[in-house]
This record gives sequence, C-alpha cells and structure tokens, in this order.
Amino acid sequence: MSRWPWSARHQAGDDVRTRVVPWAIFSPLVAVGVFALWQVAYDGGPTLGSLVAALMGGVVSSALLLLLALQSAVRLDADGRHRQLELDAALRQALHDPLTDLGNRQLFTDRLQHALARRGSKACAVLYLDLDGFKGVNDTHGHAVGDVVLVEVANRLRAAVRPEDTVARFGGDEFAVLCEDLSDELNASRIADRVVNSIADRPIEFGEGRQLVITPSVGIALARDEADASKLLRRADAALYRAKEGGKARSELFDERMQAQAVDTLQTEDDLALAVAEGQLRLHYQPIVDLRDGHVQGVEALLRWQHPRRGLLQPAEFVPLAERSGLIVDIGKWVIDEAWRTLEHWYATIEDCRLTIAVNVSRRQLANAQLLDAVATNQPTGPAGNALLVEVSEDLLVADANAGFSTLHALRMMGVRVAVDDFGAGVSSLAHLQTMPIDHVKVDRHFVAGLGRHRQDEAVVAGIIGLAKNMGVGVVAEGVESSDQLEALKRLGCDSAQGFLLGRPSADVRDVIDLPAVERAQDAVERAVVTR
Repeated sequence: MSRWPWSARHQAGDDVRTRVVPWAIFSPLVAVGVFALWQVAYDGGPTLGSLVAALMGGVVSSALLLLLALQSAVRLDADGRHRQLELDAALRQALHDPLTDLGNRQLFTDRLQHALARRGSKACAVLYLDLDGFKGVNDTHGHAVGDVVLVEVANRLRAAVRPEDTVARFGGDEFAVLCEDLSDELNASRIADRVVNSIADRPIEFGEGRQLVITPSVGIALARDEADASKLLRRADAALYRAKEGGKARSELFDERMQAQAVDTLQTEDDLALAVAEGQLRLHYQPIVDLRDGHVQGVEALLRWQHPRRGLLQPAEFVPLAERSGLIVDIGKWVIDEAWRTLEHWYATIEDCRLTIAVNVSRRQLANAQLLDAVATNQPTGPAGNALLVEVSEDLLVADANAGFSTLHALRMMGVRVAVDDFGAGVSSLAHLQTMPIDHVKVDRHFVAGLGRHRQDEAVVAGIIGLAKNMGVGVVAEGVESSDQLEALKRLGCDSAQGFLLGRPSADVRDVIDLPAVERAQDAVERAVVTR
C-alpha cells in the first residue's frame, strides 16, 4: 500500500494515516447510507432533515476519529525517529572508534572486501601503521597524553590521504588506510610517504607548551590478482615489521621475499597450534646454585620445541610467534602443568625436598586472566604447592605496572614466588624495585658478562645486590660462564647463580639435581672461593 500523500515520508505514523484517514473521510457518507437504509426498512423512508442530522453526526465522529488518528501518527513518528537515531548511534558506535571517530577494524575490513570485489583493472592498497615507541609515551606521560597523541595522529592521517581513502584505527596505536583506484605501487608509496611525513615532521603539542616527536612505521600491501582481505592485511602487517626492523619512521612495500617468509610463518603457526596437543613441547632444566655452599636449590624450566621436521627449536625461533598469535597462553599453561607435575614427584620421592622450579611468564600471559586459573588448576597441596617461582622480565612490569602488579600479588597470595628477570637492563631505576611484589631479582646477563673485566658492570651488580639485600629480596645472577664471574659474584655477596659454568640445560631433570651435578656445582663454587 502506498504512503499517504501528505504524511512525512517513511515515518512510523504513515501506516496509521494510510489506514485510518481514508475511513475517517468517508465515514460520514457511510453513516448516512446506513441511516437511510434503516429508515427505509422501518419508517418508510428518511426525511431531508433526518439525513442532514445523520450526516452532521457522521462528520463530528469522523473529525474526532481523524484527530485521534493524526495525534497517534505524530507520536509514532516521534518514537520512530527516536528509535532510528538510537539505531544509527549504535551502528556508528559498532563501526567507529570512540576516541578518534575513525572507522574501526570491522568497518575497514568490510570496505576492503567491497573494494577488492569492484576494483577492476585498478589496484588498491592497504597501509598498516603503528607509532614507534608509543608505549613509552603512556609510561612516561600517562594515558591521557597518549590519547591526545592518538587523536592528533588521526587528524593528520585524514589530512594526509585522499578524500576517497578510508582511515581506521584498529586499537592501541595501530592504524590502517585503504587506498582505492591506484594505477601502480608508486602511488601507494607516495601516499605512505605523505603519511610518515605528516606525523613525523611536526611535534605533537600537549599541556602547556610541551611537545612530543612521534614517528610512524608503515607497511604497504598492494592487491593484484587475489581478492582476500585477511591475506592483504597479513601482508601489510609483515611489511610493517620489516619497516621497523629497517630503522622505523619509514615505509616498506610487501615483496615476494616477504611472501615466502609470511608463508613460512603461517606454516610455523599452524604447526605450533598442534605442538601442545601432539606432545612436541619439551622442558629443559638448568640448575640454580646456592653460592654459599654450592648446593642446587632449584632449576629454571626452559622451553624447547621438538619439531617433527626441523628438529629441536630454541625459544627465540617460536616464542615471538606464539606471543603474536596468542598461542603463548596455552603453551604457558602446559609449562606450568609440567612444573607442578615435576614438583609433586620430587616432594613425594625426595626426603626433605626444598627444590624449586622457575618458569618464565610472557606479556600475553601476564595480561590474561587465565594465568591465575592455570596456576590454580593443578597446584599440589603441601610444600610442593609453594615451590613454583614465576619469572617476569622487568620491561613487562614497567609496560603495564597496574595489571602486572595485581596479577603478581594474587600469585603470591596463592603461594607462588615471583622473580624479576633481566633486572638492571636499563628499563627503570633501581628504586622501581621498591614497588614490585617480588621475592628475587635476576641480574641481567649483560652485567654478569662484564664482571672481572669492566668496573662499571661490577658497580651495577653491587648496587643491585645491595639494594635487594636491604629490602630482603634474594639475588640470582644468570649467564655465569667463567670462574672470574663466579668469584666476583661470591665476593659481592650474590645469593645464587646459574650458567654454563654451573650446569647446562638438560632434558632429564635427574642430570641436574643428582649427586654428580651437585658435586660439580660445589667444585665450581669452591674454585671461586680459592681464587679470591
């Protein structure tokens, strides 16, 4: 049924107008007709006066009906407009970033799919970028300043690209630009250069006359024959990583070499997803030796991957990929379960056992609420349940202090010990140690390597040990490979140490904690004492 002619177009009240108004207009004639038929049937025919009276009554009833209908239609129109505004706002909120008012990932992906479907002979490109060192902005100046930076970057991106291009924020400091109707890759590179220059050429002002110099790195992926939005985004992401490796504040175009690496990375990611289920992960154990008497006080569990084709892989070959893909959460749970199983066995079979196992926790695990569940799921009762030590690198704690500290506090309440790995590497001052909920610090191997050769390194190690001692925190030195290093650590009062000099990682934990290993550790300590 068509809309009523004089009603507002496409309003909710149109159905009321369309159905009620015609009946209201013609109802007086109907009323007269019914009255006339009634008069013919019972009184022999109506008079002119009675017909006029019936007509006037019908007109009054029709007017009342018409008034009520129009009032109802107006209310329905208002309600409809209100609902439409709410729907439009909800739709915009679902497709736009609330901070910068740019499109979000969902909107960008949708437009990218449409652009790939209709591009014809023209090319389209995806520019994927993030801000170099943006985490330092939040850590140093606070998240409010970080938001100011993100809004300004969004404004500069809008001004740097063409009007027909789509700019989106994917989250954090990650942005993307969709460029359509490009003749070749040179056009995409020129747009990327404008993007880099628009952000890097002028400082961003905040506060009262304060400025920040921000630079972006940009990855470019050009759509040629394929029409796969997710593949194009992955290629742009791979080019972004290459741009950062090349020095940052620059753009990089995805090429065939990156394609081979991307295929290899995707295959490795698929293989890694099966590694836990198929039992390909391994733990190798390295002893941690008490420097006071030379006994093995515990071990560090080091992750390895027994790949079916590539052999035994070191963590550097797959842990970064596990971090990016999120698989590190499941892998970390497996490591914790294995550590609990080993501790439970030790404390059931070794008399007066006091050994500990240290496991490393990554950024993803620390930020994931499942870490506490992973620890609690198979935690043994009794002393074994208090023998797990979680190691978190110092830079992770500094990067997200609030979330990290609350998680570590909860772990300590559960009986788990906490250590800061790679401490003293320059991420924060030694005073930062005062706020950390920790039991031990592990001196970064860079400073241990300089012991006996560089007085500056010895001074740093002495400072860490002194501060930790005053706070009642234990100190472990990692990467000990020479007797000179061991002798210096002993002289400085370091509590414990680990390294190739004291024992190499072994897949069989019995090789680490049996009597010969203890004797070797004691001999190394005694040699260090004798040479003092």
